[in-house]
Amino acid sequence: MQEATPPDISALSGDHEDETFTGVEGDNAELRSASFSRCVFRNSSFQFARLTNCTFEHCVFDCCNLSLLHLHATKIIRAKFLNSKLSGINWNSASGFFSATFNGCVMDNTSFSSMNLSKYLFHACSFRDASFMDTKLAHATFEECDLRNCTFHNTDLSHADFSTSYNYFISADTNKLYKAIFSLPEAVSLLSNFNIILK
Repeated sequence: MQEATPPDISALSGDHEDETFTGVEGDNAELRSASFSRCVFRNSSFQFARLTNCTFEHCVFDCCNLSLLHLHATKIIRAKFLNSKLSGINWNSASGFFSATFNGCVMDNTSFSSMNLSKYLFHACSFRDASFMDTKLAHATFEECDLRNCTFHNTDLSHADFSTSYNYFISADTNKLYKAIFSLPEAVSLLSNFNIILK
């Protein structure tokens, strides 16, 4: 794989295949109509950047900061996000093509509303104050994730696995929980849906 170290995001225009980009400084920058296939981004920052009509296919983002990234008509296909900061991103503003895995990422205040994330795997991620309203999460797995103050509303959580996650509150009245998997003691929080007294 070819090694490239562009000084800023402007060097990323055009089409790229099998390249590794290290230390890219793309904060507050704008990138349009760029295409990346099997590329790796390491220790790069794209805070507040705007990506329009771009494609990232089979790409890896390792130890990157993409907080408050703006996505417009951008395709993310089979991407991997590793140990990266992804706070404040509205993922449903990307195009209809979206598939990714997330490992060790900070995804606080993000929105996955109205997206189909069935069978997705999230491992060791923080989702504090994130929104999953009207989201399809059937058969999704949240491994060791912090879900404090997450919003689940009209969400399909059928067969979803929360057995190793924590700090969640999920209403049984407003979400589909058919055969969703939980474990004690965290599952006790589900009882707060009911007007009962625990002793």
